[in-house]
Amino acid sequence: MGNDSFPGAPRPSVRPVQLEDLQSGAESMHAVANGSLELVQDVKVRLTMSVGGAQLSIGELYALKEGSVLKLDKATNDPIDVFLDAKLVARGELMVSGDHFAIHITQIGSTA
Repeated sequence: MGNDSFPGAPRPSVRPVQLEDLQSGAESMHAVANGSLELVQDVKVRLTMSVGGAQLSIGELYALKEGSVLKLDKATNDPIDVFLDAKLVARGELMVSGDHFAIHITQIGSTA
């Protein structure tokens, strides 16, 4: 589309963009984190935990009824995965805290 639709309209000026190189690696991330952490430290995020899954056929799914038991693909002593926006961020052990489930974090970060 362009300015042909509006005869007499001034043509926009076009010029090349000058981009600055960013620092790479840990230095850049450290600088960003130090400068921005105060701005976002009160932002609420939602973590989700995965205790396992089950794979079944559509027929088995439709056969489920109240009282059915699904066996999950994780053992009771397997670590629980902790996700932030579908990204694995930690692992831990399933615990009970009063009347609630809880996670005892055992690994955090990229090794999780």
